[in-house]
Amino acid sequence: MRVIKIELDFLIGPIIKDVFDTSKMEIVTGVSLIDNNNEINALNDEISTLYSSFYEYDNPCKLNKEKLLSLLEKLISLLNKINDGSFIVEDLASPFLKNL
Repeated sequence: MRVIKIELDFLIGPIIKDVFDTSKMEIVTGVSLIDNNNEINALNDEISTLYSSFYEYDNPCKLNKEKLLSLLEKLISLLNKINDGSFIVEDLASPFLKNL
């Protein structure tokens, strides 16, 4: 059973991908239900873009925790909805944001 970690880092995630798919020539989760789901991948990209946008070096930025938490909740809900028992979701991002 795969563990799908949800974390926040600059230009990565929140779904941590750690398997290189030679047919796609990209890093994936290794769980086809996730890797081939357009809605999940679009939401993952949206969260990544939003979180990474807070890394501006010229201007101080304000982290919109509520929006990020809402998007993460939606992502985790979608992951749980498609889960066929082949993976578990380990949410490390939400507690991190709540403690900021």
